[in-house]
Amino acid sequence: ASLELGNHGVMALKWAFFWIAIAILASSCASEISLPEYAKEVEALVTTMNARLDELDTEFSDAENLDDTREYARERVEARTVFLSGMNELDAPEAVADLHAEAITIMNRVVETEGTLSDMVQNLASVPDIDSIWDTPEGVAAQAADERAIILCEAAQETLDSTDSRSELEGVPWIPPEMKQIVRVAFGCLAELRQP
Repeated sequence: ASLELGNHGVMALKWAFFWIAIAILASSCASEISLPEYAKEVEALVTTMNARLDELDTEFSDAENLDDTREYARERVEARTVFLSGMNELDAPEAVADLHAEAITIMNRVVETEGTLSDMVQNLASVPDIDSIWDTPEGVAAQAADERAIILCEAAQETLDSTDSRSELEGVPWIPPEMKQIVRVAFGCLAELRQP
């Protein structure tokens, strides 16, 4: 027996597909992380990385042997890599998707250049040679990548801080909730901003 849907059946089927599409769209939108949630996740990643880098700087500030210097270099790359991995796992909200992509690009460069420096440190003949590494093309590239990361960090902080101005929209019912989201984070982009 053949299946015949009359006009009424075709319309009912079209409406069913329409509502299924709406439900799928709504569920996909609902699963997107909010801007405040995203910012808190990034803040946690940044805080963890910076705390580890600051700890390493303190722990190895007076490194007098090659083993300590090599460990310091390896641990720095590890801290950066953990941060980058966490960023790669995050799905950024559309409002900051470009910023997120740029952060990943820059941090890939930081990990790459610091990894190259770490490899150079592993082959040093003596601790005093560490200072000369910063004058090499690889050292200059690592410093440039780190400076770009700081600039991006400050831009991200400024972008998220600007959401404070949305507080005046709180009582406006027709503005979508995502346009009213206020984000407060403290990235501590510079070491001096992280000191107690």
